[in-house]
Amino acid sequence: MDPRYCFPSLRIFRQGSQAVVQPIVEGSSSQQAVETLLVDLSSGQITASPSRDVLRGSTATDSLGLLGVCKLHKGVALVAITSARKVAELGPQGAAVYELMSATVVSDPAAERTSRENRQLLALLRDAVNPSGSGRGIFFSHFYDLTLTSQRIADADADPAAAAAPLASVARADGRFWYNRVLAAPLLEAGAHRFTPPAVLGFIRQLPGLAFRAPTGGPTQSATVTLIARRAVDRAGTRQWRRGCDSAGNVANFVETEEVVSLPGGDTASFVEVRGSIPLLWTQLPNIKYKPTTVIAAPGQSAPVFDAHVDALKGAYGEVVAINLINHKGTEGKLEVAFRAEASRYCSAGPTAGLRYLAFDFHHECSKGRYHRLSLLWDKIRDDFNRYGFFLRRNGLVERRQVGVMRTNCIDCLDRTNVVQGVLGRKALECMLAALGIMPQSGGGGGGGGSNHPPAAAAAPAVGLPETFPEVEREFKILWADHGDAVSTQYAGTGAMKSGFTRTGKRTFGGVIDDGVKAVVRYYVNNFQDGRKQDAVDLVTGAFTVVPGGPVPLRPQPSPLVPIFLALAAIAFGAHQAGHALAGDLVGPVATITSAAATDAAASGDAAAAAAAAAGGADARGQLIRALLSQVVLPLVLGLGLLGWVVSNGKHLVNKPQLCPHLAVTVTKAKRKGGGKKEQ
Repeated sequence: MDPRYCFPSLRIFRQGSQAVVQPIVEGSSSQQAVETLLVDLSSGQITASPSRDVLRGSTATDSLGLLGVCKLHKGVALVAITSARKVAELGPQGAAVYELMSATVVSDPAAERTSRENRQLLALLRDAVNPSGSGRGIFFSHFYDLTLTSQRIADADADPAAAAAPLASVARADGRFWYNRVLAAPLLEAGAHRFTPPAVLGFIRQLPGLAFRAPTGGPTQSATVTLIARRAVDRAGTRQWRRGCDSAGNVANFVETEEVVSLPGGDTASFVEVRGSIPLLWTQLPNIKYKPTTVIAAPGQSAPVFDAHVDALKGAYGEVVAINLINHKGTEGKLEVAFRAEASRYCSAGPTAGLRYLAFDFHHECSKGRYHRLSLLWDKIRDDFNRYGFFLRRNGLVERRQVGVMRTNCIDCLDRTNVVQGVLGRKALECMLAALGIMPQSGGGGGGGGSNHPPAAAAAPAVGLPETFPEVEREFKILWADHGDAVSTQYAGTGAMKSGFTRTGKRTFGGVIDDGVKAVVRYYVNNFQDGRKQDAVDLVTGAFTVVPGGPVPLRPQPSPLVPIFLALAAIAFGAHQAGHALAGDLVGPVATITSAAATDAAASGDAAAAAAAAAGGADARGQLIRALLSQVVLPLVLGLGLLGWVVSNGKHLVNKPQLCPHLAVTVTKAKRKGGGKKEQ
């Protein structure tokens, strides 16, 4: 097997505090040396060398690859993929692509028993690679580099050094999207690159063998459509604990989405677009309120990180159109003004700046289900879209290159962004199918190219995908909706809002209800669960570096759920008793009987009885007042007061990340007079 690629199957043996890993080689003789990896789980020492001793035993653990090695407070842990499902085949050779379904974390049992810090770190590590927890959407391949787009793979294959480099190496893989980059580093240092396939976090789905049947008849053509989302490793995390830019220009929720069309003969076309948080210094920390306070850096403070982010985009993709979909009023409006100001400053360098900023208030333009008004946005970006083009390789030769990228964002880069990216994805699919000869072309130019690969004569299709291939259009919508839900779940804890429109092309009442449910779930997850998830992500991506024997800042956190429950219970009790008071039965029948006795005594002329009845009535009124105070007013006051205390102290009661809390706060409210903002 080509030594650049990874072993497709491994076997892990435990010998005390030692873990021995060997590839499963079919048909190997007893005299043939097998590459063997030895990991000392107590000391962290790793060695890789050939061995003629092929270990066997029923206690071995079969694995599809190692995600890597994680340092602990005492010793290290080995993270191994134990099961996966095939989701796609990519590349000329049809390399299998898998989604991780389960993983095991192997550590020294003695260290786990005796070290509280080890138990805490191992719990986070297991959650980070658990598909039902924080490890949802981890993909890998033994023979295809998922961290690279089709265009970058073509560039790497044309570079002798990169072409000869192992799949799992910094000379080949794109470190921005190599999710297990930090975990794999100790194995790479030991020369064990064949044991650890590069993994990405995101989304991969494939529509294989789509049948393109022309409505007017003619031969049926076949093509495969694949959608790949790669989530950036730097500034990775959750919705409200990771916002905006860091000091290096990395933005939160940065995702590269690639749409690939491949034909049975090997011809391939690819289109890439990206999303990412607004590239400024700003925060929106959870505080139990539905809309947390947004803090934006003072004018000018975001300039260095904005420039670093845009420069990195241009270096990776070429020219950039930044499509900003946030509201132009309220808090989002302030962010729009700040984004526009930085973009204007950057573009003031001249027409060669390579950045175009476009603000489109999605909620204003498309309110009340008027999604057809997205055509207004398309009209503004059509020329840039056509000029940037897409990657095209036919007959083994690169005919076109994508020379620019559409960067889309809203406040979360999820819901509105998914809708717009889906529209661009459909336009790109139509152009790629036209270039590959599957859809009829119009007369206008629709391709793009670079200086070495000028645009070909291929054009945008004469008729759109929904009219030409309605069955493919239906599958395409579902594919993009699944993509949006997956990206949203990783960042916000729920599927994407407005996914009903992406999935069906219609905005329905059921979709509105679904969005409401998702909003409630997001509120709960973001306030009461995401801190721990952020810690798991920080551990596996290397944002937090474990120092053996050093402190691990993980402590129990106060929960607002108990005081919230008590407050709601008190309010509910007070409201229930108030209902009884209105019905006249708060203190039972005593008041009614006394009132009736007074009436009877007055009617009979018995003065003594009337006086006694009057005294009893006064006592009943006093009893009613006491009951109102103790059973209605007091519970309501206590409940509302306790609820107010929880809200006012919400920032101390939410579930917060503890490993890297400083990464969540890039700016803070200034303490000086004037209420401005300052960088922390």
